[in-house]
Amino acid sequence: MASLSLAAQPPPSLPFLQDRDYIIRDCGILTDQVALGLDLGKEPLGEAINAAKQGQSGSHGFRAFFKTNAAIGPVTKMLKDIQTLRPARGMRPNIFKAQYPEFICVTPETGSRYRLRLDPYVLCEQNGEFGMWLRGEKYVFLCKKFFTNKISPVGPPTKFCPGVIDNMFELKGALLADYQKYVLIHELVHFYLGQSSLGWNTKPKEKYRLNECVDMDSKNSLRNPMHWQYFVAMVEQKCTEEPDPFAPPFPLPPQALAADNGSDSSVSIDAF
Repeated sequence: MASLSLAAQPPPSLPFLQDRDYIIRDCGILTDQVALGLDLGKEPLGEAINAAKQGQSGSHGFRAFFKTNAAIGPVTKMLKDIQTLRPARGMRPNIFKAQYPEFICVTPETGSRYRLRLDPYVLCEQNGEFGMWLRGEKYVFLCKKFFTNKISPVGPPTKFCPGVIDNMFELKGALLADYQKYVLIHELVHFYLGQSSLGWNTKPKEKYRLNECVDMDSKNSLRNPMHWQYFVAMVEQKCTEEPDPFAPPFPLPPQALAADNGSDSSVSIDAF
């Protein structure tokens, strides 16, 4: 199922709804798989909300990723927004109306069909993206490569948890969090952050690697969707080891980040 080609599937003529507050478009026989990913992604959010309420005293990475107890409110609110898939304002095509997110499987016709300023198909093919959110749009775009990932991790709960060596995460970010349900959470964080979300052309740029996320300051940590993706993954997989973001080697010198050649890098899931 995960390796099916989108190009071979004609888009449905109508949105696929399933009695939910979201719409999945143009996914053909993969529609059920996207819906399953959304359902499975919402399952750990109750536990993640409870873990976030513990703040720095918790044991699943809150201190490493979000730094201070001042983040408890924003983090729990974001997780509740994703859990309920609430509608959001300020999104095209109607910025004055609260709109639910729509999930679109990208085809060569997507850019023209939805009258977009950037062509998601070109971005998917040229940049090797798994998914993306175009700034200001209500759409979450899923590239063909998205379906090469498993929906959920398989194995004992702590199998893919990163250890901590010399106060840095092991380079296991992809094993921890590169699953369809976590990618969907990532994209929904972009959706609900809206214009404040980090992306490829913001300052700072969006970060993906575990230790890059630990290295970010508390303000930008709340703007970087990968922080939520890792945090939910760590909660669900019962991961308890985390570095201290306020102790050496943090903040990391540029050469330390450059030395990480990407073995820890999660999928490139940009906001454009």
